[in-house]
Amino acid sequence: MLTINQVSRHFGGRAVLGGVTFVVNAGAPAGIVGPNGSGKTTLLRIIAGALAADGGHVETPEGARVAVLPQGYAGRLDEPLASVFPSVFLEDIATRLLSEVGERLAHEADEAAATRLGAEYDALLAQLAAPAGPPLAEHARELGLRDVDPTAPAGSLSGGELAKLGLIELVAQQPDILLLDEPTNHLDLRGIEWVEAYIEGFLGAVVIVSHDRALLDRVASSIVALDPRGGGTAEVFAGNYSDYAEEQARREAELWERYRRQVREERQLRRTISAIESRARNIEQRTIDFHYRKRAKKVARRSTTMKARLEREIASAEHVDRPQKAVGGFRGAFGEAERGTSVLARAEGVAVDVAGRRLVDGASFVVRRGDRVVLAGENGSGKTTLLRALLGEHPIAAGELALGASTQVGYLPQEDGDAIETDADLTPVEIVRSERPMTEEAAYNFLHRFLFGQDQLRSPLGRLSYGERRHLALALLVLGGADLLLLDEPTNHLDLPSREAFEASLAAFEGAAVVVTHDRYFIERWAETVLELEDGRLATL
Repeated sequence: MLTINQVSRHFGGRAVLGGVTFVVNAGAPAGIVGPNGSGKTTLLRIIAGALAADGGHVETPEGARVAVLPQGYAGRLDEPLASVFPSVFLEDIATRLLSEVGERLAHEADEAAATRLGAEYDALLAQLAAPAGPPLAEHARELGLRDVDPTAPAGSLSGGELAKLGLIELVAQQPDILLLDEPTNHLDLRGIEWVEAYIEGFLGAVVIVSHDRALLDRVASSIVALDPRGGGTAEVFAGNYSDYAEEQARREAELWERYRRQVREERQLRRTISAIESRARNIEQRTIDFHYRKRAKKVARRSTTMKARLEREIASAEHVDRPQKAVGGFRGAFGEAERGTSVLARAEGVAVDVAGRRLVDGASFVVRRGDRVVLAGENGSGKTTLLRALLGEHPIAAGELALGASTQVGYLPQEDGDAIETDADLTPVEIVRSERPMTEEAAYNFLHRFLFGQDQLRSPLGRLSYGERRHLALALLVLGGADLLLLDEPTNHLDLPSREAFEASLAAFEGAAVVVTHDRYFIERWAETVLELEDGRLATL
């Protein structure tokens, strides 16, 4: 059992989490939901012990092993894979160290040093001879993960491949408690199905932060909803995401009905008060007769009594304020594409190599104005590399690949790691003003359309959540203007209202878009053409 009791956390005077309380039993996964920036990842870090709470506490069974799947690996892309995923490559590391220590031992003349090296050598041998842990190679095959070099930098792998290594790292740690932050981001269908099966078969407590409705419907036994409008409070709902959404819709409909009924009653009461006051004034104005003026004052007292009643009702705890709209979404539009040539990009027999391995071979396609193209395929199949080749950031090995002479390209990368490295200390307002000259007020107004509040606007980029960084990336894309959009996993990290708003904006775009995504819901709603990369070949589905 995992118990979170009255956990609170503040950042810059703002309550991100306010008295969050819930219990997660073994075999009953809990899903954490809420808009971007509502404190979901912060809560996971507190549960994991990586961040101290300002109040409250977390209780885990004594000796329980807690494993965390992070939302991404920003800031670690230059590190070797063996450093980022030590448990995955433990045997590789031990074997390499054994060889190095053995070589040093063979040439060591000093007896004391040789003794120390001998003890280190024996310890490494014992480590390699220890009983095998979980069958990591088997999990790698199930996930469709190719063999990778432990010394290669993490940035040389695709986002999906890194996500799969992260999952195998979890398995290798043999945890009793799982904390998963957006576990299906970047994953292909094969990886998503593996995650669902692993969670369903896990015997311990599981906490899942996710905007993947299908995942939460499949595995969650309860939903913990964080509410930033309520000072970071949380409410627990029994059942999966659909059960939660249904209950929220029922409550909202009921609240609106109570509010509308209350408005009708108050409007009628005000009309009655106004009619009484009007009648009293008319009596006083028509006569100076004491008898009738006395009656007028009596009528006026009735309106005073009714006003007091109205004021009491407004001040009472039962009074219903106008329901607030759900937090989320953005009001950005990708704008009108420039009119020019109808062919925006063309490929003929294109081949692309990475590290001596041919990822794409013989790819041919044409992108015309108005096209809605999804580029699909398994993780590591070369989708991102093909986008980068279109941008001119990766060379092609054969064929012809070209943009139209007047094509203006807008590119959204899969992750915002480069921006975090270079602009970590800049605020969203400063970043927007560096992209396009404008007043500070204009930058504030522009970013408000993308759901940036005052706190986020004043926070440096490095302190924003992954979802908030994605909102900023979309804002910059809108600001830039383009007639061909190349979007790599654009819905990753976005909450559900933001995803829906993004889809609506993209659907209204008059130019062309090529989108790399594994989001089946998005593909079904938006795509007109689906190109799939499989075994290096590009085919239309």
